[in-house]
Amino acid sequence: MQSYDTTRQRNAQISVLEQRRANDTLRPFIGALQGWNAKAARLRALVDSFYSSEEDRALARLESGALLAEIRRRHTELHAAIKGEPPHSRLDDADAAFRRLIDQLQIVSARGLSGPPPTQAATWGVHQQDEQN
Repeated sequence: MQSYDTTRQRNAQISVLEQRRANDTLRPFIGALQGWNAKAARLRALVDSFYSSEEDRALARLESGALLAEIRRRHTELHAAIKGEPPHSRLDDADAAFRRLIDQLQIVSARGLSGPPPTQAATWGVHQQDEQN
């Protein structure tokens, strides 16, 4: 019978190996994902800004559509890369980050089609609106 410490050490080694394997699988995607998040935030700010011209907003929506297509393509590549991998929380986190970014860019791309951007008061929480009144 194995001692508790030996079993715990073996499980720790397995989790380290799983972590390394997940990191190796995600390495090509994580750096790009960070850059896309920054770019999506910039595009979202341009579309929502009262100071942006209509031309700037249209260009930002167009760029967000192109970025959305690129991210969807890379999300498909991520699914292909993790297909044979054992389940790991890092893989799930990366998949969720892709999904959130796709959702955000879909909203940015569609904002111009549904009308003008929301007013500042419409984007505030209830408590912020109460403080203003």
